Amino acid sequence: MLPPGTLTPNPQQQKFHIFLVEPGESLNIGSVARAMMNLGFENLHLVRPVNYRKEKAAITACWATGILDRLQIHDSYQEALAPMQDVVGFSTREGGENRSAQLVIGTWLEREIADPPVETALVFGPEADGLRQEHVDLCRVLVRIPSTETCPTLNLAQSAMIAMYELSKRSWGTLRCEVSRKVPDWNQFFQLDRLIGEVLERCEYFREGTPAPIPGLVKHMVRRMNPDEREMRVLLGMFSRINKSLQDVSPLKVVEPEKA
Repeated sequence: MLPPGTLTPNPQQQKFHIFLVEPGESLNIGSVARAMMNLGFENLHLVRPVNYRKEKAAITACWATGILDRLQIHDSYQEALAPMQDVVGFSTREGGENRSAQLVIGTWLEREIADPPVETALVFGPEADGLRQEHVDLCRVLVRIPSTETCPTLNLAQSAMIAMYELSKRSWGTLRCEVSRKVPDWNQFFQLDRLIGEVLERCEYFREGTPAPIPGLVKHMVRRMNPDEREMRVLLGMFSRINKSLQDVSPLKVVEPEKA
């Protein structure tokens, strides 16, 4: 018999992947791995880690060295996210013209998570300055963990642990994936980003002088639509046909490199 207070991880938790973007301290990575082991999560991803040393991370990982053995290291943020079906960034920064909608963690848990869950990236930024704009641009939504005004930011491992703890408390449904809502992966969003970008360049909506935040805003608009797999196929087909029709009329301008 399990002692009181022992967690029994739900298999649905393995749909969540912890992404640490450019982490700079191996001890923090070990602490995140330990929190994952505590709460029954297994999928850890490092994106362009800075001087990562497994032996140092193992100091704080304690019993979670198996997670360190299995973690995946990625050179490209975009390629790392490509297989995911949802991407959620954790950030204390507010607003901005080009930012994803920001939700408090409780609202995100209540309104935004599919049941049963889809393959979801939980993205945490560098310790020093958090997620930057290029990271946020690829997230569907941003989540804020409340804290006091006098100390508004949390340690990387603390943030990851709070998110995973809240997820571990949920009673996930038992619907079979075959009958649940089918959603596209993030690679399809990247394809759609490219097609929409080319269409808007060819029709000169994107041109010299276009405000810098606008392309990112367009990406967020598409992600907030939250299309299912069938709707994504329609969007890809529609913009592919528009793009093809515009190719002969308005070819994309090729910028020649400056001569020395």
